[in-house]
Amino acid sequence: MGYKPTYTKEEIAEIVNWFSAHKFEQDIDMGSGIHIRELDTTLKQLIHVAQTKYENRVFSGQIHMLFKIKEELIKQGKVLGEK
Repeated sequence: MGYKPTYTKEEIAEIVNWFSAHKFEQDIDMGSGIHIRELDTTLKQLIHVAQTKYENRVFSGQIHMLFKIKEELIKQGKVLGEK
């Protein structure tokens, strides 16, 4: 999903459900100097922001990061399966 200034409650529920349903490696290189070592911790914080601030444009970058992480996990083959 491309960057959006705001997100719907349904879009947030969909991405949260995806992360809840899958296992994945805890270390990912996002490129552009972004490397995440404790993905569960990062996701917990980003999901909290997404669920509480999805209509606020100020937080759209953090919310968009959830979608980018999902894309990179799939692209790099780091999705280990369903929970």
